[in-house]
Amino acid sequence: MADNAVKNDTYLEGRQLEAQARQQNSASAWQAFAGIKASKGSYPLAAMGYMNAGDAHAAAAEHEAAADAYGKGAEIAIKGKLKEAGLFLTSKLAALHERHGRYAQAAATYEKFADFCEAQQAWFLAADACEHAAEMMKADGRDLSGYRRPAELWLRNAEYWAGKDAGDEAWSRGRAALYLEGIAK
Repeated sequence: MADNAVKNDTYLEGRQLEAQARQQNSASAWQAFAGIKASKGSYPLAAMGYMNAGDAHAAAAEHEAAADAYGKGAEIAIKGKLKEAGLFLTSKLAALHERHGRYAQAAATYEKFADFCEAQQAWFLAADACEHAAEMMKADGRDLSGYRRPAELWLRNAEYWAGKDAGDEAWSRGRAALYLEGIAK
């Protein structure tokens, strides 16, 4: 295939970058691929590219570059309303922050994902993200006695399940109570 054809066709350019990235586990090729896919609105592929770039950077102990790639991927996942991709990227980014003692950044990462999930009415994912945020806040030395958001979201999850599944509704109410009990200590 002629090089000019590749340069004039972002799909072909993306395919070429993806092949290079796969063969070499090249973070820069994955990021270039992700950038092309994001510019064309191919958010699932862009999120995958950023996640792979972050993984390649992390494997090379390039922690700041990994955090940047995971962060860009999480933003793309949120922009594309991709809950699962957002979950994976959020988890990777927050874990990277946690391993480096950046608990406040990890908490903020989880909170941002919770905001997205709440807007999507994905109550379980939002509540779970807020519980993770609370864990990071606690590790950062913050007082959680006023941080009731996880319980509020568990109750929203219970409301969702009301009349649909009594077990899930009861479990969600119980989880909210356990969280509140935990922060009261």
